[in-house]
Amino acid sequence: MFLTTMKGRPSFVLRSLLITVFFLGYFGDVSCDTFVDKGGYLLWNAGRNVLDRAEDRLEFSFRYCNDKGLLIYQQGEGENYFALGVTEGRLYIEASIEDRVVEVFIGESTQDVVLKNQTHEVIMTGLRGLDSDMRITINGTEYPPQILTVVSVELSFSSPAMNGQTLVGGYKNIIDLRLNTQRLKAYPIVCMFYIRTGEGEDLSALSLTSTDESLGASDTCHTCPQPSTVSMTTLTSYIEMQIDKTPTTNTVINFKFRTKAPNGLLLYFGGPAYLAVYLRDGALVLRLNTKGSGVDAVRQSTRVAPFNDGEWQEITIRRDNNVATMYSLAGDVLARVEFVGESSDTAHVLNAEKLFVGGVADPRGLPSDMRTSFRGCLDDLRFSVGEDAPLPYEFQRQNVAFRDVEFSCMPNQTCESYPCRLDRGEACDVGVCECAEGYRTVDPDPAPLTCENIDDCGPDPCQNGAICTDLIADYNCACTEQYKGKNCTVDRNCYYFPCYNGGSCLELDTPTRNESGRNCTCAHGFTADDCSVVDYCADNPCGVGVCNNYLSGYNCTCPDDPDEIVKDRQNCGPLAVRSPIQISPAALVIVLFGVAILMVVVIVFLAFRRSYLKRKRDALLDYPKSPVYEESRENVVEYGEEGYGEEDQDTFDVNVIQSAGDTLKHRKKFPVLSPEDAAQVEDFISSRLSDAAVDTNAGARDQKMSFADEGRGTPAASLSSLNSSSTEEEQSYVYLQRWGPRFSRLSDMFNDGQSDSD
Repeated sequence: MFLTTMKGRPSFVLRSLLITVFFLGYFGDVSCDTFVDKGGYLLWNAGRNVLDRAEDRLEFSFRYCNDKGLLIYQQGEGENYFALGVTEGRLYIEASIEDRVVEVFIGESTQDVVLKNQTHEVIMTGLRGLDSDMRITINGTEYPPQILTVVSVELSFSSPAMNGQTLVGGYKNIIDLRLNTQRLKAYPIVCMFYIRTGEGEDLSALSLTSTDESLGASDTCHTCPQPSTVSMTTLTSYIEMQIDKTPTTNTVINFKFRTKAPNGLLLYFGGPAYLAVYLRDGALVLRLNTKGSGVDAVRQSTRVAPFNDGEWQEITIRRDNNVATMYSLAGDVLARVEFVGESSDTAHVLNAEKLFVGGVADPRGLPSDMRTSFRGCLDDLRFSVGEDAPLPYEFQRQNVAFRDVEFSCMPNQTCESYPCRLDRGEACDVGVCECAEGYRTVDPDPAPLTCENIDDCGPDPCQNGAICTDLIADYNCACTEQYKGKNCTVDRNCYYFPCYNGGSCLELDTPTRNESGRNCTCAHGFTADDCSVVDYCADNPCGVGVCNNYLSGYNCTCPDDPDEIVKDRQNCGPLAVRSPIQISPAALVIVLFGVAILMVVVIVFLAFRRSYLKRKRDALLDYPKSPVYEESRENVVEYGEEGYGEEDQDTFDVNVIQSAGDTLKHRKKFPVLSPEDAAQVEDFISSRLSDAAVDTNAGARDQKMSFADEGRGTPAASLSSLNSSSTEEEQSYVYLQRWGPRFSRLSDMFNDGQSDSD
């Protein structure tokens, strides 16, 4: 519901409905206590004392949309007042108590303490002295007060000195405010959620709906609107808005504009009666004719400063009956006109049918200084045909027709009717051609405009032997290899820390010489910060795995062995059991060939040896059966008498004696010695051992002797002939010659001795 005391007018219901429909459709709803729009306010009369004990503790919650604005204002007697609002992203307190003015910012100048379109909860304590003892908490964070003027004051909202009107969310008339600065002279467009004062059990909440007067307020809070801006690009641009055409005795219009053009129509509300605002030689002109005939009421603004300085300007036009007044953002009266007409029956109702912004569709019939369209940007249009706060209008969504406009502020596209000569250094800026940045105006008075490039190398900004090249609004220094920077005053890291082995060096933006101030992109096969290490991973030997590069080689971390249980893998192929000794394929072939040859040799050797052993075994088995057996056998000869050449001797077959030590296999073929023969052999061996122990130098004695091969003709035949003997004449030693060279000489010795005895 729209809260206002201005009731009883026929169009009230319609205006309230329009406000509700517009905000629901355009802004979106958020539940809150009270929304106060631009141009609106909440007012409590003097004597209500609604901020009682706020000097001890003041709590409030809000969300705002404008860049600055008044949140709470307490009027006092005389020049006393207390004002609290937002500006520059911070809370600001301005107060005058007993002619002592205090100004306090909350938070540092570099901080955005309270951002637009966000809900903030504020707790203030210790406001009585408005000094450093204050404690301000915003959204749970305490911020220090920045006191601009240090004075000693005593603030009490319940004292008679502060007994006056209380305003929240805006003001009724800015000229009624006693503010000393411009910081809070604006409407914040605010949602007020609550205001509480006092401490502890005495904490009380201010009812935001129990006002004595209000304007532009509703019980539905809205999100901040998106900027509604339009650019007028030619001398014939215009936009016609869709508005309430009900004839009334009141009109309120508010908008912002920005231009450098000296002339142009800003607004025309009429047909045939009209209300118009336009620029003439940089000044604002207000024009009114409520009858549509007779002499118009015209007044030019009295402000010395021009309105075409390229900065945003904001004005408000209020018409009451046949009187119109134009205000600045600060509330100063810029111009006031009263239409009298030619007779006493001057109309007080403005019968206007159309609202044009920036120009009109057909300027014929208008005064000559109103026929040229405005060139520049327009923003935040608000319009009302009653005494209520004006409603915002969106240029793109709520227009009937338009021509040569852009629905955004584009300063460089507002000179389409007379294009600027870019090749001569001209540029368009909100409605006029002027010398672009980097150029200066040679002579602005005579036409045409003449621009000259500014030599930015004039002061010789390049240092350390660099060469300067002038650019448009800039210069370029060609530094020597050692330096970098805008003026070639910083050491170049790529010079002092180069990249080796063909690597490319990327210089980083560092103020001092540092190895980390450059990046090397290494050539293929190299790595490290300066590309001095061989990159064994350059050819991706690990495939799907991760290659780990080292000074002397690499290894792979593979998906099938992420913990590197298998050490020093050189690729990520299938795992296999591998010899610890690595050989080449060629060496492996040679080794296998050698092994094959060796195996053949071994097999041949074993075959021949087996054949040899078989023949030998067969020969041994067949030997006793052969004739040679009797001629070549080992014998034991026993000499019965001492001395050489004795005839008494017994001969034994040694093979029979040796059979005692044969294996079981041979025992089957040869009989063992009889006990009697074995006893004789034992006695023989024992006697020989005894003789050797007594005298090793004794002469020839009777003994048994073993001959490996006695040859043919030996007298030893068998064990049965051991007791046989022969005479010396029957002995012949010629057979010894067949036993070899040594036995041949022995044969000669015996034969010679025999001849001598003969």
